Amino acid sequence: MDKNFSSMPFGKKVEYLWMYYKIWLVILAVIIGAIYLGCTMYKGRHTTVLLNIAVTGGDSQKAEELNKDFCKYAGIDEKDGIIRIQANIPEDGGSLSSKTALTTLVGADAVDVLICGGDVYKEYDKQDGFQKTIEFSEDNILKKKKIISYDDAYAAIMVNAQNQKMAETFFEYLEQLK
Repeated sequence: MDKNFSSMPFGKKVEYLWMYYKIWLVILAVIIGAIYLGCTMYKGRHTTVLLNIAVTGGDSQKAEELNKDFCKYAGIDEKDGIIRIQANIPEDGGSLSSKTALTTLVGADAVDVLICGGDVYKEYDKQDGFQKTIEFSEDNILKKKKIISYDDAYAAIMVNAQNQKMAETFFEYLEQLK
């Protein structure tokens, strides 16, 4: 290493390190990336998903409160598994991007329960995509808790639900909120 390294300005230090040690810095970055990817994959394979819920036009932070309340209701502990709520699908009158996102999730069997507005509900109902449905009134609890912002709300268990028993338990929870 250069004798004057300690007296160099920060920019020159970075330039010096990159010029003489770039291969080692790249190798270090690849190793860190591989470790991160491995840890993420391990965690993903060893996490039990008890229920997948998709909320169109939802508020993710408020959905987390719903998640916590439901876990208390159902007696679910962190060691049992997780309830995954995806509230990042926009309720925008059926634009191509929101349709694609929801269709991808449903097609991948990653939605057990769908909470949506009337337009989305009618579209999937025409295709016989639901087993069981709850229709919420205009002053529904989901709107009061600011989880959703629309009036005509529906909750439905999908035909291809992977976690049928937990979906039924979630419906019982929603019924008592109604």
